[in-house]
Amino acid sequence: MRGEWGLGELFCLARGLGCTLGLRLGRGRGATDRGALIWLCYDALVHFALERVGPFVYLSLVGNVANSDGLIASLWKEYGKADARWVYFDPTIVSVEILTVALDGSLALFLIYAIVKEKYYRMLWGGYISLYICQTQDVRRQKE
Repeated sequence: MRGEWGLGELFCLARGLGCTLGLRLGRGRGATDRGALIWLCYDALVHFALERVGPFVYLSLVGNVANSDGLIASLWKEYGKADARWVYFDPTIVSVEILTVALDGSLALFLIYAIVKEKYYRMLWGGYISLYICQTQDVRRQKE
């Protein structure tokens, strides 16, 4: 083992933390709510910790991702293999990343709260997951 964390290990850690948080928050709830909490906790962790605006925007504004080292920079370099705009500062990509974190991450936290507090609007998570699936399908179509 090389003693460094790779992207695979980082995403496994986020999955494990998301699962642990979701199960802990979902104690005493049905399987559907527990499953939604697991997903939403994982999604919030990914948006705020891995894809968070800070590292990407910082790396983009002080230079570019291509000249940066470190684990988070390697994440963006992986994205850059498919689209070079992720490696070099592109205002469109930075804007989309800010919106994704601000909207998706905040919505995930809002829905976690709604499910835990059993608010009447907690069933919005179905729409949230549908939105995520549409976003994923759009990314796949763009790569083709």
